[in-house]
Amino acid sequence: MKNHENQTYTYFSSLPTTQQIRKVWKWIVLGVTLTFFICLFIYRNSILGGIGHFLTIAESSAVTPSNQTFFVLGGNGFERGKGAALLASEFPTTQFICTGGGDTLNEMRAMGLNLTSAQLTRKCMIEQGIDSLRVTELGKATSTYEESEEILAYCINNNLKEISVVSSDFHLHRLSMVFGEKFHEKSILVHFFGTETKDFKAQSWWTFEAGLITTFNEYIKLVYYVFKY
Repeated sequence: MKNHENQTYTYFSSLPTTQQIRKVWKWIVLGVTLTFFICLFIYRNSILGGIGHFLTIAESSAVTPSNQTFFVLGGNGFERGKGAALLASEFPTTQFICTGGGDTLNEMRAMGLNLTSAQLTRKCMIEQGIDSLRVTELGKATSTYEESEEILAYCINNNLKEISVVSSDFHLHRLSMVFGEKFHEKSILVHFFGTETKDFKAQSWWTFEAGLITTFNEYIKLVYYVFKY
């Protein structure tokens, strides 16, 4: 530093070295990383809840009077059957078609109950007080994609332009992926209804084992369907 005619000047001998710059960046990266993980911890419940709610989101417009056919997908027949029975009470003029030709659980086989998924769901709805004439069965599909193909063929053959599809709530986002485009191409309006399940709670799925398994399984299936279909 030099003083010349009452003015002070500061001279820098050189620019910061590469080592000094790296050291500064090291502290910046460390600070950003710590901040990121602190934010994750503070907002962990909201983030995890968002992960759960993502599975339950499916675009679905309001049901119109022309919607007289509900398809109840196979799997988890007890809970989906109960949920479908509630919808049958809410929409008393509609018909319900249960899908799914998958085998029954080993526990049911042990009791001598060899029912398909569709038969099990229909049985549950009837036991909930729904008139058996309102509930029928369809096909032998063993996956969501196969069910969508069967339902699409049924809609075309029966000239249906508006339907509803019932499944577990955590299944809805994948449903919208599978049903959306091909039904839209045929000008068929699809509504989605999700039923509650004891193995999944969007706001707390990470707090119990069944919720963890259900959520991870559904995300794996989402990825699989993205690449497969």
